[in-house]
Amino acid sequence: MHAGIQALTALVSDLGRELSLEERLQLLADRTALMLETPRASVRVFNAERTALLAAARAGRAIHQNPYQPFQPGAGLLGWIAEHKKPLRTPDAEADPRYIPRPDMTTKLGSFLGVPLLHHSVCIGVMSATNPRVDAFSSEHEQMLVLIAGMCAPHLELARLHALGNGAPGAGQLARRGVDPAFPEVIARDSTLRPLSVALVSIDQQHTGTLGHEVMRRITLLLASMLRSGDAVLRDGASDLLVILPAADLGQARRVAERVRAAVEARTLTVAGESVRVTVSAGVAERGLTETREELIVRARAAMAAAQAAGRNRVES
Repeated sequence: MHAGIQALTALVSDLGRELSLEERLQLLADRTALMLETPRASVRVFNAERTALLAAARAGRAIHQNPYQPFQPGAGLLGWIAEHKKPLRTPDAEADPRYIPRPDMTTKLGSFLGVPLLHHSVCIGVMSATNPRVDAFSSEHEQMLVLIAGMCAPHLELARLHALGNGAPGAGQLARRGVDPAFPEVIARDSTLRPLSVALVSIDQQHTGTLGHEVMRRITLLLASMLRSGDAVLRDGASDLLVILPAADLGQARRVAERVRAAVEARTLTVAGESVRVTVSAGVAERGLTETREELIVRARAAMAAAQAAGRNRVES
């Protein structure tokens, strides 16, 4: 246990370095797996509406064919932890009555250990670990994971808010250096042909100065938290956000953009004591086989302009 405390101290120190949020999350997953001596560990965080736990970082091979599928609060082992804000340790995950099987499982779960990430008594996510051996986790492993989560959750929440406030991608999003592989300038001839779409989201109202900066920060935070792991949201000018949606066709991208539009419309922002209502317009486009990156963005921008010309607070493609 003494060695574990030293490793935890080193982890907390490393989380305080100048790392991106994505790097912090991956560091947390990797070190957790090492400290628990298990091949798999993961970190999931809530979206803004607190309706889903999204994949943020993982150590070890995924056990689902679709590792980015969200988990719902209250459903399954992860959902139980999020809802009850309590640790859960079970020697055989699939024998636990709270376990909900998924058809895309590639291997058995084995032992399971999970704890909530709490910030000011609010669950912001769930850390978990699995091991193919039955009954692999002890009470000491559980105590260690509780300590890891307790000491690291404030670092993660502050890093998430700081990153989003500066227009950077949020938890589970691609870092800027990861945009080129996900959204190359041209499509390689030998690449696997999968759809890719973008949405250009623009704030309809004009706000300047401190008010404009804070409105943009809040909208960026909301939008980024609604996306899947692997998606990206980037600032594109003073009032626009470019959303990159790998493996999403036009219909899926429109649904994402519409969810964002509706979520923004439903919110009243309070900035410096002032209530501010904001709406957004969005233009969506799916990439063609011979289309460059810039050509795709131009089409999305034209669709966004059409949405604004048609009355704003709408999605066009």
